[in-house]
Amino acid sequence: MKRIALILTAILLAFSGFAQKQPKFTEEDAKQFYQTVQGDYVMQVNDSTTAMVHFTPIWENMGNRFQWMYVEATIGKDVVFQTVLELKPKTSKKFRIYLHDLKNPAEFVGKWANRNYFDGFTPSILKGGKRMTFVKTSDFSYQTNDGPTRYKAMNCFPKGDLLHVKFVQADERFYIKRVPKGTSRILGYQGIKELRN
Repeated sequence: MKRIALILTAILLAFSGFAQKQPKFTEEDAKQFYQTVQGDYVMQVNDSTTAMVHFTPIWENMGNRFQWMYVEATIGKDVVFQTVLELKPKTSKKFRIYLHDLKNPAEFVGKWANRNYFDGFTPSILKGGKRMTFVKTSDFSYQTNDGPTRYKAMNCFPKGDLLHVKFVQADERFYIKRVPKGTSRILGYQGIKELRN
């Protein structure tokens, strides 16, 4: 019994130490995350398919403490995904990204190239608000804090897949692990930011 108690104490101490070392999320981190993610990415969907993903800042002059971003993904000439991200604090160590659908998505196809287009609109153009909770894991690295999470309404994946997302500023990439519903197979995706001259 003493040995079990010692083992449990050691585990609890290890976890409490981990919690204390977890980097604190600040408002400056929110701005940094916002700067990190924005841009154009080439995303490898599978061996033969590549998507372009655009993260475009919008509503920058609304005086919000945290920021908004329009996201559009295309495969060839087809738009396969559109959403608006809203970044909000949750605790001192975590933040949430809300994924809003557009009430009239066709109206905004291709508008990632003209971020000022959104200035003529308000958030009333949005609906829904699926959320992902992120945590700062190290300098310039942020990931969903609870491992893979089941999202039932991500337009680009079949309903009910498990997703785990990670953004890393150091190499300007984002990574997605996906477990299709009803399987244990892990599919990996990565988006590489395009270089700008």
